[in-house]
Amino acid sequence: MTRPVHRLAPRPVLWAAALIALAALLLPGASHAHAVLLGVTPAESALLETAPDVIVLAFNEPVAALAIALIGPDGGSTDLTQAASGDSRLTIALPDLTRGTQVLSWRVASADGHPVAGTLVFSVGEVTGAAEVASGDPIVAGLLWGAKLLMSVGLIFGIGGGLFGAIAGLPPTARRMSATLIWSGLAATPLALGLHGADALGLPLSALFNAAPWAAGWRTSFGIMTVLALMAGLFGLAGLSIRPLAVFATALLAAAYASAGHAGAADPQWLTRPAVFLHLAALCFWLGALIPLALWLRRDDGTAALKRFSDAIPFAVLLLAGSGIALGMVQMGGPEGLATAYGRILAVKLGLLALLFVLAAWNRWSLTGPALKGVPQATRRLRVVILIEMALVVAILGLAAGWRFTPPPRALALVVAAPAHTHIHTAAVMADVTVTPGTAGPVAMEIWLSDGDMQPITPQAVTVGLTLPERGIERMTYEATADADGLWHVPELILPLAGDWAIDLEIRLTRFSMTRIDGILTLK
Repeated sequence: MTRPVHRLAPRPVLWAAALIALAALLLPGASHAHAVLLGVTPAESALLETAPDVIVLAFNEPVAALAIALIGPDGGSTDLTQAASGDSRLTIALPDLTRGTQVLSWRVASADGHPVAGTLVFSVGEVTGAAEVASGDPIVAGLLWGAKLLMSVGLIFGIGGGLFGAIAGLPPTARRMSATLIWSGLAATPLALGLHGADALGLPLSALFNAAPWAAGWRTSFGIMTVLALMAGLFGLAGLSIRPLAVFATALLAAAYASAGHAGAADPQWLTRPAVFLHLAALCFWLGALIPLALWLRRDDGTAALKRFSDAIPFAVLLLAGSGIALGMVQMGGPEGLATAYGRILAVKLGLLALLFVLAAWNRWSLTGPALKGVPQATRRLRVVILIEMALVVAILGLAAGWRFTPPPRALALVVAAPAHTHIHTAAVMADVTVTPGTAGPVAMEIWLSDGDMQPITPQAVTVGLTLPERGIERMTYEATADADGLWHVPELILPLAGDWAIDLEIRLTRFSMTRIDGILTLK
C-alpha cells in the first residue's frame, strides 16, 4: 500500500517569507567583508626619535578590536584592547613607552566574523631585541574545523531530512537518524563558537574554561549565526513531527549561514546574502533527502517518495548551481584567484561537485525510472549511489569548513593594491609619503608636508629622490607638483623592484632656504 503524500499548506510558505524578512533585518549592513590592513602609523620597523601617543591601524572596512597587546623591550605585556577606538581607522592610545623595540600584537574581527591578526614592530630611540609574540594553538584550529564540520553535517542532514519528510514522509528509522544528526549539530554549534573565540584570540584549548573566548566569539557575526543555528535545530526537531515547522527550520538555518562567513559578507550584499540563503536551502533539500530516500528504497512503499524527490530535485540542483556560481565569481575576483589557497580548495570542491552532479544525473536519468517500475537491480544500485553521494557531500562540507582559515582572493587583491606609506620628519619639517599601489611597477606618489607642529606648509618646490642601492639602482629624481588639495603629487613613476627604497625630499621653503629629509619606503 502506498503511503499518502501530504502537500504543504500555504501557511508555512508565508512563515518562511516572514523569516527571510526578519533575517534581513538582523543581518549587518553593507561592507567589504574580510578585513584587510591597508596601512599603519607609525610605519613597520620605524625608528622614532620620540615615542608616539597613538598607533593607527587603517583597514578597508570597519572592524572590532578583539585583543590588542603591546610588548615592550623587557618582554612585559600591556593590554590595550580597551584603549582602541574607531572602526575602519582603529586608533590605539599608548602608555608612556620606554626606549627600545616595541611589538604591537593585534587581533580584530571583520564583518564576516573571521578574525584578522597582525604584528607591528617599531622602535623608540634605539633598536633592541623584541619579545616573541605567541601564535595560535594548532589544536584549537583543528578542533574548530572539526566542530564546524560536525555542525554543518548534523544540521544540514538532520533539518534537511525533516524538510524531505514534510514533502514525502519519513520512515521511522529516518526520523530517528534525523533527530540524532540534529542533536549532534546542536552540540557542536556552541562549541564552535567558543573555539572560534579562542582561535581569534590565539588562546590554547584550556582557555575554553574561561569567559574570554566565548565573549570574543559572541562579539563577531558568528554570535548571530550561533543563535539562528540553535533555533533552527530546535525547530528542526519539532519539524520531524510537525511538518510545517521543518520549512521554518530550513529557513532559519539558511539565514544562519547567510549571517556570517566570507560569502555572505561580501559586496554586493544584495546578491551575496540571498545567494547564500538559497544555496543552503537547496543544499538542505538535496542532502537531507539522501538518508530518508535510501531507507525508503528498502521498503515496498518507497516509490512515492522517490517520485516526489525525482520531480523536485532538478529545481534544487539549478538553484544550488546558480547561487554557487554567483558566489564563486564574487569571491574569486578573476582566474588568478585559483593560484591562492582559497582557490585550490575551491578547485577540489568543484571537482567533487562535478562527480556529485554526474552521480545525480545517473540517478535521475538511468536508475530512477527502472526503480519506480520495481526493478530490484536498479533499486540496489540507487541505494549504493546515494551512499557514495553522502560520502562526497561530507568531503565537500569538510573543504568548505577549511575556508575559515583562508582569506578569499578578493581580499588578497586588496592587500596587493594597498598603498605603501612612510613618515619622515625632522624638528622643522615632516612628510607623509603614500605610494599607490604599494607594489613594484607603475605607481603614483602623494606627499603631505607640515612643520614641527603638524601645521601644513607651502614650499616653493619639492624634489623626490629614490634609490635602491642593494639592487644597483642609483638615484632617480622626480619633480613633485602641488595640487589644490594641499598635497604634492608625482602622478606617474615606475619603481621596478620590490624592497626598501631610500627616499629623500629636497624641500625649497623659500628662494634662499632648502631642507632635505630622508627615510625608507618599503614596496612589496
